[in-house]
Amino acid sequence: MKTGRPFDDIRALTSSMPQADIAARESAKNIIRDFGEKLSPIGDMGNYAAWLAGWQGKDPAIDRPLIAVFAGSHDIAKYVFEGDIISKSKARVKSMTEGTAGVRGVSTSLQAAFKVFELGLEYPAADFTQQPSLSEKDCAAAIAFGMEVVAEGADIIALGNAGFGSATAAAAIARGLYGGTSNYWAGGEGPSAKSRIEAVEKGASVHKDLLTDPLEVLRCFGGRDIAGMVGAILAARHQAIPIILDGYVVCAAAAVLHALDPDSISHCMAGHVSAEPAHRALLDRLDLKPMLDLKIGIGDGTGAAFALGVLRSSCNALTTLKTV
Repeated sequence: MKTGRPFDDIRALTSSMPQADIAARESAKNIIRDFGEKLSPIGDMGNYAAWLAGWQGKDPAIDRPLIAVFAGSHDIAKYVFEGDIISKSKARVKSMTEGTAGVRGVSTSLQAAFKVFELGLEYPAADFTQQPSLSEKDCAAAIAFGMEVVAEGADIIALGNAGFGSATAAAAIARGLYGGTSNYWAGGEGPSAKSRIEAVEKGASVHKDLLTDPLEVLRCFGGRDIAGMVGAILAARHQAIPIILDGYVVCAAAAVLHALDPDSISHCMAGHVSAEPAHRALLDRLDLKPMLDLKIGIGDGTGAAFALGVLRSSCNALTTLKTV
């Protein structure tokens, strides 16, 4: 790192971000206007296509999509799940890499590249009810690792998460950033929800003096996989690569950057709203309207992958409208 503390360079990156190409965005909108704006030929998808054009700097097209899933393990999972955290984390990743997860079927149908980014499965983030999940150095290193996603050469990235314990971490991040009750951010049904609420409440109390800084919120609660997604979103912005956000955990990573600078996630869209109780509330805080509402209850990129398919079809429709 070039500066005194690992987080200093992260802050510097959020203060020097490229902007969307306004001319390309307006050109896409004009195609719809010329056809007949009141006819709304592709409905709300016209806005998404124009958003994509703005970040691609040309007529929108999806030629090299990547579905990137970040996976890690969290000691906080022991409050919600029984059994060995590491083995359960590995089993979840195995289902992704061997193609038995639904998102793999969607990615194949889209002819999209698919990659799982593993971040320390065998080294779970610390139990945040006892200490911060990560040191500043380890958190910054995970962010840097996540930035490598742009090396895949994608023209758009659908971002998912398969971390074990990451939903509890995401709830703690949301509470740390926005306040409110632990039940609001971590609620649900059944005994596991009660345990998750209790863990988030205790974590918020233990780290209450650090919650004025979004990067400290990430360090205290996030774990390597969520920090990695922060890096992925940040690096994609600097490369003008648009991002489709998946579920609650992915959006918690985006929320950290949004808290640093709301403009830092302008290159992101919400692919869907999941069945996670607080996901819609988090999207409201991010001022993002979800494209789809499919009642998907998993955050492994499936919803974002479906949205990717719809967005690609919208680009093809826009191309056809241009020739009319």
